[in-house]
Amino acid sequence: MAGPWVGLDEQAGTSGSRAGKESSSMADCVFDIETAPLPADHIPAAVVEALQRSLPEDRHEQWREQLALHAPTASVVAIGMINPQSRSGVALYDDRHGRLSSIAMPEGYSCTQLAGGDETAILSRFWALIIPYERVISYNGRGFDVPFLMQRSLIRGVPLTRNLMGSRYGTRVHLDLADVLTQFGATRRYSLAGWAVTLGVQNPKEGPVRGAEVGAAFEAGRTQEIVEYCMRDVVATARLGERVLRLWSEVLRG
Repeated sequence: MAGPWVGLDEQAGTSGSRAGKESSSMADCVFDIETAPLPADHIPAAVVEALQRSLPEDRHEQWREQLALHAPTASVVAIGMINPQSRSGVALYDDRHGRLSSIAMPEGYSCTQLAGGDETAILSRFWALIIPYERVISYNGRGFDVPFLMQRSLIRGVPLTRNLMGSRYGTRVHLDLADVLTQFGATRRYSLAGWAVTLGVQNPKEGPVRGAEVGAAFEAGRTQEIVEYCMRDVVATARLGERVLRLWSEVLRG
């Protein structure tokens, strides 16, 4: 694709990849999303009742804490995408609280496009931008991000351009590092922040906003902090992915 993604897709499959033989033959896109609860008057009472029933009886009143995790009760407010080969990326965000002119990025990475719009617009843009990439890389993207994007796109009437789930135990369409690092559920799962600290990568949770705080931050209009947090997550995922692809490439091919 041309335009803002020049340098992101054109360099994606070059032999100069930092991630080793496996990624040098594939065009990869690392991504992450942030979600925030819908306004209370947008959530049907039946959905609230279903959330309450899903919790233990002594926790029924904690249903609000679950809102950002479910597509019927939350929206996508930020999407971060990075080409790990060129180390440049795109940030898409809900601009209802205003437009952003720039964001801070982790050292060594750049954001070449900062695009705001309503949820329908950023979902449409995401599905258009992802087309050239052979593989997506995520941390728990198969368990959360991709299903959430698909379901919100269904709700918003946005057509999907491809299947990002891939096969359950495959890595060529979707390399979900949370799956790979646990041998697809055979061992204990650790957080992305835990892996980042262990491997000497900048902890993406070091900042004014963390995952559980995104909803309140968005309501307060702190969009820039949310987008920067999202991009820190994407960079941490990219760095973890580079290490996995370099050292486990033979296993992943098998």
